This record gives sequence, structure tokens and C-alpha cells, in this order.
Amino acid sequence: MADETNQNEEVALRDELGIEDISEPVTGGRGRLFSTAGRETPIAELTEEFVILHPPQKPFNEEDFDENITQRVSPRGVLLSAIGSEIKVTGAIFRGCALYCLNARDPGTGKRLVAYFDEAGKPQYLIYEGQPVTYFVAVHLRNRTHNGDLSYTAGLSSSADD
Repeated sequence: MADETNQNEEVALRDELGIEDISEPVTGGRGRLFSTAGRETPIAELTEEFVILHPPQKPFNEEDFDENITQRVSPRGVLLSAIGSEIKVTGAIFRGCALYCLNARDPGTGKRLVAYFDEAGKPQYLIYEGQPVTYFVAVHLRNRTHNGDLSYTAGLSSSADD
């Protein structure tokens, strides 16, 4: 009976490929090329177009190798951290208001935009030299100040000024 259950169980990918340690970091199997740093590390499948990471302890699964990456967002459109708090540009303010990293993206670069919220709770986007301010740009501008207040930065305005 024990032999039947062992035959029905699927073999972990690391065992199927015969991975014992780091002595052979690249191996072939299933007509494909795999690489790993050891038995407990993810197994990278190397293709012509991309790299797919497989868990070593699970059987090879061709149908379900994609990963859904989601971003949590607050009701007012601010990205949330791993602990559920809204992500701010640390130490940066504009007109006395904290700056937040929004779910909105710059259409030109695809990077996250920053904004402050006015008294009505509406996001006011920042514009620097005619371009929308992304999180990275806001950090850079903050670092150029002595106290993090971007209100006096030349060339910086907000969507509330329009």
C-alpha cells in the first residue's frame, strides 16, 4: 500500500532535477535549462525571453507559473505599506502638507506620482519645471532642502495653482 501512495505523489522539482548542492549550478531537465544555488533556493528556468523562478520543494507545474503582484491602495488613492499605512515621502512637505505616494502614474515614465491633500481632501499633484513630480523626484527635491519644505523650490507648483 505504501508503494502505491509513493507512486501517486508528485516529485519535488529539486528531486526531479537531482539537485544536491551548489556544485552543479546549471542543470538540464524536461528539455529546458535550470539553474539554482542549492536544494533550498528557488530554481531559475532560463529561457530565450525571460527567467522563471520555481519553488524547489514543489512539483513542476507548467500551467500555473505566473505570479500576481498587487498593490494595496487606501480609499483616497495612496499606496499602502506592508503594514497598511499610507506611504509618504518621508520628511517632505509642500505648503505645510505631507506628500504622499499615489497609485496614479506618470503617463510618460510609468512612475508613481506624489501629491498633497487640500482641505477638501482632494489630491493636489506637484509639477516641477512642467513635468509631474514622481516619488523619486520628490525625494531628490527634499534632499536639496535643509528642512524638507519644498514650498520654496524654484520651478515647483501644484495642480491647485491652475
